Amino acid sequence: MLLSASMSPVRAASSEAELARLYEFVESGYRQRTLPMRLRVAVSRRVRSLLGVSSPEPYEIDRASAPDPMAAVYLPNAADFFVPVTWCRNVSLFGFGPGAFDAWEATARQIAATPDVAASDTVLARFLERFVPTTAAERLFFDPARDASPGSKLHDISALDTMYFWPWATAVRRWPAKAPEELRLRSHGPVGERIVELEVWRLKRLVASVKENGYRPRRVDGIRGQLLAANGEMRFLIKSGFHRVAVLAALGHDEVPVRFANGFQRLKTLDQLPTWPLVREGVFTPREAELVVERLFTEDGSLMAARLGFEPHPAGEAPPPAPRERPVPQPVG
Repeated sequence: MLLSASMSPVRAASSEAELARLYEFVESGYRQRTLPMRLRVAVSRRVRSLLGVSSPEPYEIDRASAPDPMAAVYLPNAADFFVPVTWCRNVSLFGFGPGAFDAWEATARQIAATPDVAASDTVLARFLERFVPTTAAERLFFDPARDASPGSKLHDISALDTMYFWPWATAVRRWPAKAPEELRLRSHGPVGERIVELEVWRLKRLVASVKENGYRPRRVDGIRGQLLAANGEMRFLIKSGFHRVAVLAALGHDEVPVRFANGFQRLKTLDQLPTWPLVREGVFTPREAELVVERLFTEDGSLMAARLGFEPHPAGEAPPPAPRERPVPQPVG
């Protein structure tokens, strides 16, 4: 099912401090920071301060000296390199850049134009109400009846109970029981109102930071992923940092600096398909796995955007904020 008309009662917006705590909780894997954990963090910070060990500083990435993506694959050490935003994919159905559609990029464009836009008024809020797949097949394919065979296991796997997975994943990951249903950060609906607030809050902070300071990541974070090559074309599959990709694309960047994610194969190719774990386990048939790869190169979200009632991203940077209208003085008396 793709459309949901569910409505939630209006609640007061969360404060900055509440959103910061929620961000910490979600990013920590839904672990509450106990008193012993907080003490360990405080002691660690104090020791680092006494030893003169500072936190990693943001740094400028030199485009001129960066290797090309294929050269980076074979370097012995991690290196920053650049990929076009149009190569980037967080999921199979949506893409970044002009003519494509991603709800996070569309919302970053809104924020760039209207910084104080309410979370409930964003494209992301509407998207998460409208795109509500119930099975893994609906989450992966624009036309699941066509692309997933009638007896496919993908029709039986719940989209609500599992995290997003690719054919080369080592397992179908399920949401942990400690992750409250209303706080599960999915790539689709349904999600709780606080998660919508959190995502818009994150985008607002990123848009403001990039506009003020440019994009200067620290060496311990940034955009991480792996390359996929097929039929002479490339895609960069994002493992972390997709909010950054969305914001940079929204602000008119044609390419983004990335690194390979630790612990993941740097380059995937179609000839490896028979060895992919979820193909070997029968979760995907070889044909379904091949179609997932094909869709990464033939679909960019514009078709799904039309189905859901959204416009694809326009070319160029998001427009500047509109000037506020000043009230017209009224005559006295």
